[in-house]
Amino acid sequence: MKTEQAPPDPVVLSASHLSQELRPQVNAIVKMAELLKTTAGNDENVQQILSAARGLLDVVSRETAEESDRTPSGESKSTEQCDVLYIEDDPGTFASVKLLLGSKRGLKVLRATNGETGVAFAQTCSPNLILLDLDLPDIHGSEVIQRLQKEQASAGVPVVVVSGDATPSQIERLLVLGARNYLTKPLMAEPFLAVIDEVLEEKSSA
Repeated sequence: MKTEQAPPDPVVLSASHLSQELRPQVNAIVKMAELLKTTAGNDENVQQILSAARGLLDVVSRETAEESDRTPSGESKSTEQCDVLYIEDDPGTFASVKLLLGSKRGLKVLRATNGETGVAFAQTCSPNLILLDLDLPDIHGSEVIQRLQKEQASAGVPVVVVSGDATPSQIERLLVLGARNYLTKPLMAEPFLAVIDEVLEEKSSA
């Protein structure tokens, strides 16, 4: 008899690896912004850069601390609940979106780094929204949408594509497949939040 296996942990890239990749670059941004601050004074743009960079460092530090806490107890993110599941293999993009949605909307955002684990994780974390990159390391985002729609637990969860591909035919194809919306990178904060608010409001009133 075939036995069921627990869904794989979606955080394929650990928080410690994320810290190793992001921290040096973000620290460099902070140092450059602080240097600009000495010549530009209290320039609003420089202050925003500093605030965003320090916020990213906070996210990386929290993720690393949470991973350390989970290790001795054997906890797995595959059993956690979330507001938003983001299927995205780029750690920088994920960290930026997590910071934005957490600070501006108080949403809990979890991550899957490839399509297979994203589909599996969508069945257990009960997200209200799925953000989806298209160019994933294992399967294309279009296949992820089709698999999500075949599973009862995720069929009704709205999917918003977040991709660097702004080709009109690509956008139309993903919308026809069932994506609720299609956003192109780089994301602008206010339009992005407006889409998130609209989709979550529709989901809650459905």
